[in-house]
Amino acid sequence: MPHPTATIFLSTGGVIGLELYPEVASQAVASFLHLARKGVFDRQCIERIVPGWVVDVSYHAFLNPAACYFIPNDTESGTYLPAQFGTVGLGGYGRPDIAGGEFFFPLADCPAITGKYPIFGKVTRGLSELRRLEQVETTPVSYPGLPEVQINTPVEPIWLERVTVETYGVDYGRPVRLTGVEK
Repeated sequence: MPHPTATIFLSTGGVIGLELYPEVASQAVASFLHLARKGVFDRQCIERIVPGWVVDVSYHAFLNPAACYFIPNDTESGTYLPAQFGTVGLGGYGRPDIAGGEFFFPLADCPAITGKYPIFGKVTRGLSELRRLEQVETTPVSYPGLPEVQINTPVEPIWLERVTVETYGVDYGRPVRLTGVEK
């Protein structure tokens, strides 16, 4: 059975294709598919670019209440993929046992976050688009309450026009939402 896939269409005309790995990160894949189908990613600006580190699509849960939830962090199982260029991961929140709906693309090998943030797929199309994004002009933005966190937002907004998914008839379910955890 083929892995589920996703296609991200950018405002720049660029396209990023993904192959998702539910056998490695079932909750991350379920969360991504759930939010993509709800249209949460559509028309969302890329919020953070740190050259040599990451393209972080959102760190504000897309400012959308539908994306404000926590799920179990798949890396807790002990099975995970390395965070490296050409992969896609789900954001974390300073606790090793939770993840959410925000996703990012590592721009280099990132051993410091391997096993901490669930890497749930690989880029199958658009690696050159990620390198192009890495080079766009950015401006510093302060992160509320954490001045040491480096946030660089594109000067000219770049957004995800839409994200489409293909599951080849398989239902990956909804993500398991954790209760009693505040953001």
